[in-house]
Amino acid sequence: MGIVIKQAANNAIFSYVGAALGFVTVAFVNISLLSTEQNGLLNLLISISILTGSLSNLGMTGVIARLFPHYRNEEKGHHGFLFYPILITVLGFAVFLILFFALKEDIVARNIEKSKLFADEIFYLVPLTFFWAMFNVFDAYSRSVYLTTAGVFVKEVLLRVFILLGALFLFLQWISFDVFLFIYCASFCSVSLIMAFHLVRKGEFQVKRDKTYFTAQRKKEMSSVALFSIITGLSSLLISSIDKIIVNDKMGLGAAGVFAIATYFGSIIHIPARSIVRIALPVIADSWQRGDLANIRSVYHKTCLNQFIIGLFLLAGTWLCMDEVMMLLPSEYSDARYVILLVGLAYLIDMATGANGVIVVTSKYYKYDTYFMLLLVLATVSSNLLLIPAYGLVGSALAMCITYFLFNLFRYLFIWKKFDMQPYDVGFLKVMVAGAIALTATWFLCFDVHPLIGILIKGSAFSLLFVLLIYYSRVAVELNAIADKYVFRRK
Repeated sequence: MGIVIKQAANNAIFSYVGAALGFVTVAFVNISLLSTEQNGLLNLLISISILTGSLSNLGMTGVIARLFPHYRNEEKGHHGFLFYPILITVLGFAVFLILFFALKEDIVARNIEKSKLFADEIFYLVPLTFFWAMFNVFDAYSRSVYLTTAGVFVKEVLLRVFILLGALFLFLQWISFDVFLFIYCASFCSVSLIMAFHLVRKGEFQVKRDKTYFTAQRKKEMSSVALFSIITGLSSLLISSIDKIIVNDKMGLGAAGVFAIATYFGSIIHIPARSIVRIALPVIADSWQRGDLANIRSVYHKTCLNQFIIGLFLLAGTWLCMDEVMMLLPSEYSDARYVILLVGLAYLIDMATGANGVIVVTSKYYKYDTYFMLLLVLATVSSNLLLIPAYGLVGSALAMCITYFLFNLFRYLFIWKKFDMQPYDVGFLKVMVAGAIALTATWFLCFDVHPLIGILIKGSAFSLLFVLLIYYSRVAVELNAIADKYVFRRK
């Protein structure tokens, strides 16, 4: 678990630097300079390209995560394993191109009235899909060779720097929105090229195949894993992205823009989980290869506990300062309050279940995760279609909350039954008590000051109390060790 905590800390730092840069862009550009329709366009293009890019991978990210430990050999360039994910992704993108040009006219016709901006700029989906698909391959591969911080730095920091520069030019009125849109999309495309360059520089971009190693049996195993990974990966992305697409379809591009900004604030809570899980994946995959169930059980418990502590801290702190946050947003975002809360709660549920998905997809029962995903896609789509007409944007956020709960409940019960692993103990109850005490003690703090100052004061008071309660309860050994080393300077 040491390697998980150490590298996850580095990844979390990069992620929060990126979040800070993203917050600057959202607060002073997306909200102040762009219309809700323009915000909706940016987020819809990225949401769709993430889906189509994942589909173009044809399951190769799952193949890398599950099978790479069998090919790991630095002296032999990992037998040229990377060649196949790149080749299959290029073929998958070719299929996407055929479907795109076949369906383009129908998509444009469906959106020309309520989402004209999207209809006009639909061609951006082509480069975004290709480069995002390639980024998925390079990022998954870099994680497998334990170059875990590169993808986080490129995606969370460097990408946002590029976007912020474009936003600055827009703010200074040096460029039009059309040029900013080009810079925005080009920034997303560039990350895959940077990741490829990083792998080359580290000597890990090895594509010379060892044909004797890739036997018919190995290729058959790849095909089997890829088939289920396509369904699992696409289903996972549908669960996280379909709400934005349905909001646009049912309520228009403006509503999609409001929803995107609200979910951005809620998604900040999930940053530490992304950092921890991307490190846990190769650790757990290698543990399965060695048959080290004790290490998997330990990682499972500690990722659940540490992520729950961090997630509860961020969600409670956000809700404490929600009045001040709403004062900073224009009136068009009045529906964002409960969207932020429900999205944050959905991510807290996901964080509290730790590396459950990694455990399933890297085990011999990886196919079962696909079945769970198919059921949950059905639940996601149906709940959004049911709740959005009734409750608007809040309905979509509520659907997300329900979906994440069911999704993780299925995985939790499956792991408990198949592997006899159950990560929860009295420590989780102590964390909830600490959160309740800290939130109650600071709830009635009220200051007649600028909202940013109010957030600083209330957030600091809550943070100090919560952190002290967690530290002295000693529920999380790793977090206490980090505090002892870097805060209290204890050896």
